[in-house]
Amino acid sequence: MRMKSPRGLAVPFELGRPFGAPNEPDFQRRVLKSALDLLERMDGPVLEDFPDTPPGPPAEMEGWSCPVNLAPPPAELGEGAQLAADLKAEIGLLRPWYAQSVAASGGRKLTGQLDLEPDAIADFLAASLSDPLPASPVADMPIHRALKLSSDELKYFYIQAALARPGAITDVEMGNWFYGETLAGALYFKLAAKFAAEEEPLKGLGERQLIPAHQRFRMAS
Repeated sequence: MRMKSPRGLAVPFELGRPFGAPNEPDFQRRVLKSALDLLERMDGPVLEDFPDTPPGPPAEMEGWSCPVNLAPPPAELGEGAQLAADLKAEIGLLRPWYAQSVAASGGRKLTGQLDLEPDAIADFLAASLSDPLPASPVADMPIHRALKLSSDELKYFYIQAALARPGAITDVEMGNWFYGETLAGALYFKLAAKFAAEEEPLKGLGERQLIPAHQRFRMAS
């Protein structure tokens, strides 16, 4: 039997940012207080929506655009080796900007949780659209865990590359770019749909972990 949470606060923020924008203590305090206020509710189960989006950059700041003009992802993705090749071509366009972004940040990287190069992740994720699933690229790591960590790793590579371009951008705008304008983001939607039809733990990966809920709603609308 699966037990659902008796109280929950749904927030419209990017995965990994449960309290919204960084360096915004007043806003984060509001989010935390809204969650704690649910403890006073005697009815249940309770699922409330937090009403506000996180603070963004001032309107007068310079707008952001990705440093590379990527080709729009096709309506129908390729398969197998062709999809992996297309994805690696997109990664290649971003690689110089990733290096520039890492250098500008003093060597700090968003990536590094897996000892896998982006091209190897591209091969693994592209192959995961087919049946049977490929072997885990990390020894002794379950396939669902390898899929989650490798997809995070590749996403962080894209984000760090895109941050090489000066200008202000919010987390949500960055997510809109990744999930809506890159081949990698289109692949994640395909993988999420495939895994959502599987048994757990792949089902949970497809339904809850690969694509943030607000990105699914945005792309469906």
